[in-house]
Amino acid sequence: MRPAYYRNSIDGFLKEDDNSILGKLSFENSRFVQQWTVGTLSWNDCIKLLKLSFKKLVEVNENFSNWHLLLEYEIPRLASRIDAVIIANDVILVIEFKMDRKTYEAADIRQAEDYALDLKDFHLESRNKPIIPILFSPLAPDKNQTIIKHSNVSHCLLANQNNLHSIILDAYKVNHSSDLKIDLDTWENSVYKPTPTIVQAAKALFAGQKVEDISNSGADSVNLTLTSDYLINTIQDAKTKNKKVVCFVTGVPGAGKTLVGLNIIHEKEKFDGDEFDTAYFSGNGPLISVLKEALARDNHDKQVIKYISEGKQGNKPTKKESAQSIKGKIQNLHSFIKEGIRNQQAPTEKVVVFDEAQRCWNATHFFNKSKQNQNRETNPFDLQEKSEAELLFEIMDRHKDWSVIIALVGGGQEINTGEGGIAEWGKALKIKYPHWNIHISPQLLLGDTSTANQMLFDTLPKDIVILKEENLHLKVNQRSFKANNFNEWVNAVLNNQPEKAKEVYNTIKKDFPILLTRDLSEAKTWLRSKVIGNKRIGLVASSGAVRLKSDAVNIKDRIEVEHWFLNEAKDIRSSYYLEQAATEFDIQGLEIDFCCLCWDLDLAYDQKWIAQNFNVSNSKWSSNIKDDTQRYLINKYRVLLTRAREGVAIWIPNGDKSDLTRPKKEYDKIYEYLKKCGL
Repeated sequence: MRPAYYRNSIDGFLKEDDNSILGKLSFENSRFVQQWTVGTLSWNDCIKLLKLSFKKLVEVNENFSNWHLLLEYEIPRLASRIDAVIIANDVILVIEFKMDRKTYEAADIRQAEDYALDLKDFHLESRNKPIIPILFSPLAPDKNQTIIKHSNVSHCLLANQNNLHSIILDAYKVNHSSDLKIDLDTWENSVYKPTPTIVQAAKALFAGQKVEDISNSGADSVNLTLTSDYLINTIQDAKTKNKKVVCFVTGVPGAGKTLVGLNIIHEKEKFDGDEFDTAYFSGNGPLISVLKEALARDNHDKQVIKYISEGKQGNKPTKKESAQSIKGKIQNLHSFIKEGIRNQQAPTEKVVVFDEAQRCWNATHFFNKSKQNQNRETNPFDLQEKSEAELLFEIMDRHKDWSVIIALVGGGQEINTGEGGIAEWGKALKIKYPHWNIHISPQLLLGDTSTANQMLFDTLPKDIVILKEENLHLKVNQRSFKANNFNEWVNAVLNNQPEKAKEVYNTIKKDFPILLTRDLSEAKTWLRSKVIGNKRIGLVASSGAVRLKSDAVNIKDRIEVEHWFLNEAKDIRSSYYLEQAATEFDIQGLEIDFCCLCWDLDLAYDQKWIAQNFNVSNSKWSSNIKDDTQRYLINKYRVLLTRAREGVAIWIPNGDKSDLTRPKKEYDKIYEYLKKCGL
């Protein structure tokens, strides 16, 4: 982390000339103008108001002059900076300035709380310290508020130009409890281990951050930086020696595979790439939609702030322009393949990242889907009965010199009919593209639990160059950062190992709560109690959970993914409203902080898991389904169970003895099994 733009004791700050302070802030901001924007914040006014407040504090107790002030302290995970941090002996005060506000806006309160939460969760020297977020809106009115002692992060306090000093004083008095002072140098240069959401990571990368700044680089995990560096070196080698290379990156759910893929696109200068020869692709439509929308919104906000702060004339930047700037960097996989069939030329892209490679369609499904949608195509293409993996190799193999495919592989994540699994890639390499060099994690070559025992090849081919590389596997769940072994619990539950699940849960329950309930309203109340800052909550359910409709969870009422994942709590389309559940198709590859999994009888339990479909025509559940469908249904619940970063509620309906489609005893069996798993 880079240090704050400005740091001093309160005494030094009061004695220093305003212009000197302003000059230091302006100089530091100019060095990182592409990443951070001071925006409409008038530091000139802030400095004057802070000095007035600090003078009043020192008048109360002259020892407060030894407190320390940091201005513009970096928070890489959020691609932003805290306006002011006060290190008050053993208490940390986080202040967010909103100079032009006449009211305390909910979004501003969440921003201040978010900064405080980030320090608590990821800033080593802030752990187990009282952290007090304060929203400073000089023009806003006084607010009656009770200051409560907190062991970590309090809810945001509200201050104006008349009472900032008294708010700081009261917050300090209530939360100060130790004679051990925080050392400023140690605190400012603390180890920072962030685990961003994929949306936060994408924003930070597009703002110019590096993966090492926004990822957890603990020594106990395979460093994302090592994986990124290995891939970059492989690309450089392929380019220098004119080789065709495919790299398979594996990892447990939430380990950061997508982050690695996005980072490669933004590290293109390391292999002399340009804006046009690298691209990130995914067949996951909701993920693409959410990332594009989030990046477009973020870019638009930055452009508007820059436009205003620089006093430019003419038309303001538009959201459409921002969306256009993102368009080519994040693309839909299916569209890329269709264009590759239409145009027999080599593509512009030389380095392509394909996320969720295991979800590529097999030959039959691709042909049937293409035929089904043929009449809707404005620019038709020749129908091909080839798997998407084979077509990807065919398209990228058109380059005469070199090209690189990076395939990101999630184990046990195939959730839909026609998803061929990673074996489709191995088949294409063996039969048609043995001249491609393969770089692969040992887990995918040999199969293990992280790949759901899937392997690239059933038998190892003799005529293909295969390089096994440990750094191509990400072992640690970064999503559930409070319980890295949460995936072990999920796997044990779905593998029908209740004793093992209970053993694992006892090691994670303190840091990663899992609520088991028969009452949906209780689950919703629990979720709402977790909202502080921008912590996001929501309901999730399987696309086959059709009988939850009787409890007002209608999975046929499809969400608008961009609004569900990105909009604020006041928007009824957002996840916060807890009215619409995201299915596995909506949420795969994405995450929220706390979720409630609404469990239906499409995955029932009777000594083992039983996958079922609901037949609307005869209003009955049927377990007479293919083995592949059984696997997909279990994988759906694996996806849904691993979407939360900090905690999960699992709601099992009570059912109804008089309703044969919702038999109480069948729901009871699931509930009792999960209790055996430790809940």
